[in-house]
Parts: sequence; structure tokens; C-alpha cells
Amino acid sequence: MKRIGLAATLLLCAAPAAADLLGFSVGATVGGARVEYQGNDDYGVEYGINGSYHINDIFSVNAGVVQGSADVDARGGSAKNEIDYTAFPLTLRADLPLVIGSVYGKLGTNYYDYDIDRSGVPTENDDGWGFAGGAGVVFTMLPFIDLSLNYEYRDMGDVTNNSILFGISAGL
Repeated sequence: MKRIGLAATLLLCAAPAAADLLGFSVGATVGGARVEYQGNDDYGVEYGINGSYHINDIFSVNAGVVQGSADVDARGGSAKNEIDYTAFPLTLRADLPLVIGSVYGKLGTNYYDYDIDRSGVPTENDDGWGFAGGAGVVFTMLPFIDLSLNYEYRDMGDVTNNSILFGISAGL
């Protein structure tokens, strides 16, 4: 009977380790974004999906896609700039493990593409590469499910983005 109990305990303890055995995790984020353009800023919504490869317990490589939009006042405040953007961030993340999660910082780059629509003016669009960075707190719900609160910054040419995001991810 003791052997069955020991075997069951070992299997239960091994299950969480097996959940992160491959080192990959996937997740989704949603939150608010402050978008700046031509000296003005306003708030909008941003959402995205992401994936990570955990090199070890501290470092991981992260990639994803985010989309967002905001209506920013035009110069003079007489009209609105409707800004829609998509970004593909690629970052290196460093985690400081805690008892039930971690805190982290990340730095990297992002490929961006945005469109700006204004009343009576042709659509302006731009794409290119810019700086990306962020920080956050991760709360581990189960050995393979994490909840996070993130701050992310993205330089997208003439548009700058600061986001506060809530995320959920699962390890594979």
C-alpha cells in the first residue's frame, strides 16, 4: 500500500515538470494602450497573442502579434486621427523567480505597420522596425497556467505606444 502511495505521489509531482518539458508557452493579452502621435495622445484598446521559448528558468525568447487602435486629436484639436496598428514584437525576457510567480523585464525590437485615417486627408501609413521593451508580474495559477500584468512600450516611427495589459499563458 505504501508503494502505491509513493508511486502516486511521484506521478503527481512529475506531472507539472512534464507540462513545461518542451519549454514552450503560448498566451493572449488584452488591455489599454496610450498612443502618441504628433504631440497628442489618447487611449485605446490593444490585444494580442504570443509565444515563448524558455531557454532556462531565467531567460526566454518571446514573439507575438498585437493589434490596437486609438483616436488621437490632430494638431489644433479640430479633428481626430484614427490610428490602427499591428506590431510583431521579438524580445529577450529575464525573469526573477518568486514563490508563486516572477517579475520580469524584456528588451527587443518590433516590426510595426500602422494606418492613420483623417477626415478629408488621404490615409497615411508606415511600417518598419522599432524598439520594444516591457516589464511585468507573473502569478502562477497552476504549474502550467500563468496570469500576468504587463507594461509594454513600442516605438513605431511617428507613433509611440505604451500599454498596460492583462495576460494568460499556458506552458507546453
